[in-house]
Amino acid sequence: MRFEKSVEERHTVIKLLEEKLDSQIAPALKSEMVNLNAQGVRNVLLNLSEVKYVDSSGLSSILTANRVCAAAQGILAISNIN
Repeated sequence: MRFEKSVEERHTVIKLLEEKLDSQIAPALKSEMVNLNAQGVRNVLLNLSEVKYVDSSGLSSILTANRVCAAAQGILAISNIN
């Protein structure tokens, strides 16, 4: 999975640099979200400006990201949806 990560004061921005969020990419996104949570990150902004297609496994990874953030009393926000 290609992505850019930037740490801001109150949140971390993950910008996916892939056209598809599918079964090839979804496990890596889930893994990255679990890793961020283990590092203490609670609030994540998921930038999907480059993503043109999301399948059911991609949606599942987004839901997992939401659950991980919510369990840490944080928020998952999604921006730039195509």
